[in-house]
Amino acid sequence: MKANYQVIVGNIGTVYNGTNGFTANKEYNSYIGLSKQLYGKVSGESVIMFKDGEVYKEYIGTIDQE
Repeated sequence: MKANYQVIVGNIGTVYNGTNGFTANKEYNSYIGLSKQLYGKVSGESVIMFKDGEVYKEYIGTIDQE
């Protein structure tokens, strides 16, 4: 059985939910880049990737560091 991945972004919510690990990583890294730009809705937000319901990767945005 394939693993299930979810990518969740702070104030946006789930941006990816599926079994493709490559796509999940691509979305995860893309949203980290947007968070670091400090511009737009994703600015400063945290990004979390789950694998089978467990935290797999986590980027703590500047909003959550305060």
